[in-house]
Amino acid sequence: MWDGESAKIVELTLEMMRLVVESLTKGMNALVDRDELLGDEVITGDKRVDDLEFEIEEACINALRRDRGEEDARAVIGLSKIITDLERIGDYSVHVAEAAKILANKPLLKPLIDLPRMSKDVCEMISLCEEALRTRDASRVMPIWELDAEVDALYDQVFRELLTYILETPRLITNALYLIQVARHLERAGDHATNVGERIIYVIRGEKVKRGRAWGGAADEGDSL
Repeated sequence: MWDGESAKIVELTLEMMRLVVESLTKGMNALVDRDELLGDEVITGDKRVDDLEFEIEEACINALRRDRGEEDARAVIGLSKIITDLERIGDYSVHVAEAAKILANKPLLKPLIDLPRMSKDVCEMISLCEEALRTRDASRVMPIWELDAEVDALYDQVFRELLTYILETPRLITNALYLIQVARHLERAGDHATNVGERIIYVIRGEKVKRGRAWGGAADEGDSL
């Protein structure tokens, strides 16, 4: 088990994960419901995510100043990298909320179906990472690669569909471009969530993993987790 200092860092990281999921969910709800006030709430709430990043960084620095065992030091270093990806996901949530505010009073191109699916998949990816870190069970993150592939496929689908709107209805090009940006933000958020999953496996098991497969170093037990 991690000691008291590392356990505190883990708890703060879990809180950051929960806040990021909440922020992304609210950002997408603001877009779907055309809710400017909810968009403002997401933008304002991002300060807590940023504050947590700095708080965790400081805790990691203090922890590394002391002599630590290999497992504990690995956890501290891994978590210090995880929070960078979480902060970026928080930023993407803000970008979604900003687009929601801009589009709230503009004509809706079509009912939003694929974008909420992308957001839901990314939130599920982060929640799986949270569960894996909380239980110290690296196998719980394994579904994230399948979810990331679905997010990528949805992004391609949304991009093609909105490009058609741009070509067929030029007067709505601005609206379509904002939605394409939202899709891109969600696709990038999925990539960062994948990075978090890879780091969690490293933190828990000391294995370097890319796209669900072990590489370089540890992984004597094979690629399966």
